Formats: sequence, structure tokens, C-alpha cells
Amino acid sequence: MGLYQSDWSKAPAHAHAYRARTSEAEGHIHLIEGFSQPANGSNTDCHVHFYSGITSFERGHYHRYYAITGPAIPRADGTHYHEIEGTTYLAYTSALPIRYGGVVYVGEGRRRETHRHTYKGMTREVVGNEPLGW
Repeated sequence: MGLYQSDWSKAPAHAHAYRARTSEAEGHIHLIEGFSQPANGSNTDCHVHFYSGITSFERGHYHRYYAITGPAIPRADGTHYHEIEGTTYLAYTSALPIRYGGVVYVGEGRRRETHRHTYKGMTREVVGNEPLGW
């Protein structure tokens, strides 16, 4: 029995690579890249993927991000991609003088300045497909 592109229950689980740049904030940008979580889906069923990670390390800090891709967008060759868009979580604007791990966002009765970035991009190639009939 063959794979029907519009039947998501028969489509194999797959993941996507992704890469994007963040917006500039406080004079710097970050890169985000990784792999989405696997999901069953085809190029016509509007499935989505969860993805998360940490940005590149710049100016003594990084940001966390968590999001869900947009629905599958078909390509002419029968494959698909997803749009990604979001906002990173807060991080301190200046590096902390911490000797021994841990991050505290409020301490000693004073607040330190924080910032975040936005990003927008799209997934890249599909990875992790099992061969049909496996």
C-alpha cells in the first residue's frame, strides 16, 4: 500500500532543520539553529512541529526560545517547509559577574536591565524520514 500525500496518518514521522537570525537589540544579534521535534505529516495536511533551544552566545549571554512552526507549505517538488517566528525569552543586557553558576533575575532589592529579540525564518530540509515500507 502506497503513501497518500493527503493522509497524515500514513505519512512517516519527520523533523526539519532550521536556522534564523534574531533582530538586533542592545547592539547585537544572535543565531538560532537546531532541529524541530518529529511529527507525522505530509506536504498537504497543515501539520506543525514544536521546536526549542538556546541562541548563540553573544556579549556574555544567550536566550531561550520555545515555539511551534506554522503549517506545512508545499513546494513544487513534493516536499514542504514551515515558517518559524517568535520572540526569545529575557536575558540580562550586561553579563553577570557570577562565579558559581545560576541566574537570578531579581536580587538584592535592585533590578538589572534585560532585553529580548524577535526572529523570523523558515525550516530547511526534512530530516529523519524512515524509508517507505520499513
